Amino acid sequence: MGRDLVELRVRDGNLADSGSWIYVWMLEGHVIYVGTTGLPPEVRTWLHLHDPDPDIGRVRARYPGIGIDSLDVIAFRLPESMPRPHAKVAVIDHLSATGLLSEHYVGDPPQHRPVEDELSSLLLLITGRIVRSEAG
Repeated sequence: MGRDLVELRVRDGNLADSGSWIYVWMLEGHVIYVGTTGLPPEVRTWLHLHDPDPDIGRVRARYPGIGIDSLDVIAFRLPESMPRPHAKVAVIDHLSATGLLSEHYVGDPPQHRPVEDELSSLLLLITGRIVRSEAG
C-alpha cells in the first residue's frame, strides 16, 4: 500500500509535518536548478511547473525547455536544525565546484563560500545521487 495512501495534517491553518527539503532539477545528469521548500517536494515541483507567477513557477519562467526536455527532480530531507537558505548556498557552491551544474543552469549563482563540516554529509549524499543517476 505504501504510496497508495497519503495523510496530510493541517494544524493552525497550515500544512504540518511536511519537513524541510532541498531539491535539484536535473537534465542529463547535470543540475539546472536547486531549490528548498517546507512543502512536500511534489507540491513544490507542481508549482514550479504550473504557477504563472515567475517568483513561484521559477523553473517554468526561467528554463525554456520545460515543455520539451525530460527532467528529473530529486529531493532530500534536511534536518530541522539546518537552515534551508544556508544549505542551498552550500549545495549550489559544491555542485559548481564539482562541475555538476548544467550549462543550462537557471538557479541562483554560486557564492563560493567555504563549506562547513555540518553540511559535508549532505553534499556527499546529493553528489552521490546525481552521479548515480548520470551513470544509469
